[in-house]
Amino acid sequence: MADDGMLLNFELPSDAFAPKKSFKGGSWKDRLTAKKSAAYGRQKAQERATGRALQPFGDVQSEDEELVLPGSQPAKRVKTGEHGEFKPRPERGPTGPHRGDNLPKSTTGEVISSLFTYNPSSAAKVPPGERIAEDETPIEPSNAPLNHELASFTTLGLSSSLASHLLRKLEIKAPTAIQRKAVSQLCGKDTDAFIQAQTGSGKTLAYLLPIVQRITDISRKMKDEGMDFNRESGLFALVLAPTRELSKQISTVLEGLLSCCHWIVGGIVIGGEKKKSEKARLRKGLNILVATPGRLADHFNNTEVLDVSKVRWLVLDEGDRLMELGFENDIQKIVSVLNLRSRKAQEHPTPGLPERRTTVLCSATIKANVEQLRTIALKDPVSIAVDAAEAAEAGVGTKEQAFTAPAQLKQSYAVVPAKQRLVTLVAVLKQAFKRKGSVLKCIVFMSCADSVDFHFEVLSRPETSKTTADKETPGDSSGRRRQVAPKLSKSDKIPQGHTISQARTEGAATAISSKDSNVQIFRLHGSLQQATRTSTLKAYTKCTDPAILVCTDVASRGLDLPNVDLVVEYDAPFSKDDHLHRVGRTARAGKAGRAMIFLLPGCEEGYVDVLKEGKPRNLTRHDADELLQKAFSPSSGVVNEQSWVQEATEWQIDVERKVVEDPKHLEQARRAFQSHVRAYATHVAAERSIFNMQQLHLGHLAKAFGLRDKPGSIRVPGQRPGAAAGAKNNQSRKVQAGKAAAAGSKRQRGDEDDFETAAADAHDARRKMMSKMKAMSGVSEFNLG
Repeated sequence: MADDGMLLNFELPSDAFAPKKSFKGGSWKDRLTAKKSAAYGRQKAQERATGRALQPFGDVQSEDEELVLPGSQPAKRVKTGEHGEFKPRPERGPTGPHRGDNLPKSTTGEVISSLFTYNPSSAAKVPPGERIAEDETPIEPSNAPLNHELASFTTLGLSSSLASHLLRKLEIKAPTAIQRKAVSQLCGKDTDAFIQAQTGSGKTLAYLLPIVQRITDISRKMKDEGMDFNRESGLFALVLAPTRELSKQISTVLEGLLSCCHWIVGGIVIGGEKKKSEKARLRKGLNILVATPGRLADHFNNTEVLDVSKVRWLVLDEGDRLMELGFENDIQKIVSVLNLRSRKAQEHPTPGLPERRTTVLCSATIKANVEQLRTIALKDPVSIAVDAAEAAEAGVGTKEQAFTAPAQLKQSYAVVPAKQRLVTLVAVLKQAFKRKGSVLKCIVFMSCADSVDFHFEVLSRPETSKTTADKETPGDSSGRRRQVAPKLSKSDKIPQGHTISQARTEGAATAISSKDSNVQIFRLHGSLQQATRTSTLKAYTKCTDPAILVCTDVASRGLDLPNVDLVVEYDAPFSKDDHLHRVGRTARAGKAGRAMIFLLPGCEEGYVDVLKEGKPRNLTRHDADELLQKAFSPSSGVVNEQSWVQEATEWQIDVERKVVEDPKHLEQARRAFQSHVRAYATHVAAERSIFNMQQLHLGHLAKAFGLRDKPGSIRVPGQRPGAAAGAKNNQSRKVQAGKAAAAGSKRQRGDEDDFETAAADAHDARRKMMSKMKAMSGVSEFNLG
């Protein structure tokens, strides 16, 4: 055939049409690499044959760089094959609850993840800012003092001098609804009583006023018969409280009342104080004693001068908490000793002293353990409560009102992805303290002591200059910053328990403060020494500047902290009763207040139904983007999505840089992360489906603590290593479990601990948590407040 001048030049590899090879031998990783390399070769050959080429991508990125710029979501580039080329891959989200970010990792395992990618979306269809529960009727405070003409203290049985002291010195013009019922009942009759009322309604004065009035009557009758009344006349009243902080607060209120009748002497004995000084105080004599059950039981055994034969009033404040903290045996012992020694007083009668003892039980909630305590200490008690009908008659509520949070409290919840929790908390606080005088005091509740310490350090850290702190990679043509983690030697490990100074519990909240508002921050949890806890609460109470208290549930019960306008539940409460007490720190005595709780998208949004059980008048929903945009948008200039996203990302990166560069902060962040995960598994069984450990994304959660490590590589010096061999490891687990159980029992008995976990719930939680904790190498013992 003649040559037609056409030239065919097929340039194909020798194995272009050969069947695919089957790779055998070696490890599965080597075989997979060989398959990918062969597939890449065939694809390149086909592209050369058809005249198409790979799309150019420009400069090649380093594996340690950020792959996503703030506010943008370009196509991901994944290295494939042995030649190092990158191929595009469209943006996609995680396909499972534990699917992590497909972001570059350095050789040290550091992950630099973006705040605004791969976040799960909310399951609810409620627009942000919309009120879930709204009542159009005018809202009147449900725990405010009464304004009725007859609702004065003198008509309730108090003397004119004591009523005048309340009005002029303590500036209490009228009693609340619960005080009106309790004072009239306890002043006129010697019957046991069970007091139930809303938080912030004045239960402390409801039982202290009758006691002071009755002891005043005794002193008057003794003087009429020519007898002197002084501190040696006897101990007439005992008040038991579950925590030291609550005991000190009750003692402070008592001192204010006794300033008008100086001949009556009050005192306090609590755990953490010197027993020698307490014995000297008891030896001098007291008429009213405030105590924690553990310390009082100890004095019963070791202090002979403590004479309780004349005790005619016993008050059990926060009865549900007394039982939850394991004081049942101590209370039984105290009640039995009082019953036994009361017969001694009959040999030497005191004028005006009642024949029988009056026991008063105060509790905000009625649960099984409260009923058990009622059977132990009370005999035919009279229930004192403000029900719906009485509240409507008194003008403090509607007939639909039930025992819930105060009606004037404005509640809201924020749906925040795990990665954005820290920066969103800062956004909420920034917005709250943005204008001077808008918020005076704020309380942020967290689940564990380590988390309190970490966030205290983050919020009070000095601002870092971006120009000096950024470490750029030489020769990086893309201009993107690459963070280099410092290598820690063995000597850089921080000893356990020494990541933060015990003495430093207050400072300037530099992350929150602005030019117009100088904010102070305080921290409080049960692991602090008692003297430190007392001084911190006192400083926070007397602080005249705007202030934030970061604390555990040790401050959730009974404390009356003035001028608290905002309560933030950064970590969800362990039960709905704890939620009621937390939000009760604001909107007290008829004042206004706000409360916000953080929830993760997904199953945690089911907690909204629990919030609705309290029938809130106002319940508003917020999204993380909404809160971040308000706080991080520039005060002047054009506001667009890129601006506030950039600012929020820069703030988060600065925190991560500080954590990575400082061994002390890195240690602190790791401990806080592990303690938070352990605490997450201790919710009550009824709410375990809402706070599901299987749905908790540990990688995203680690970013909220400023960590760039994989959860499996987060280890803390001083704790049990995750990998051990054979029977030694099993034996070690059993020993650790036994120590944890003993420590948990001791913590429940201690006055300083304020953490609730039932035995059955804890056992179930440990079982469900084992798979998560294996990767984290954590022990089963909690470090909680």
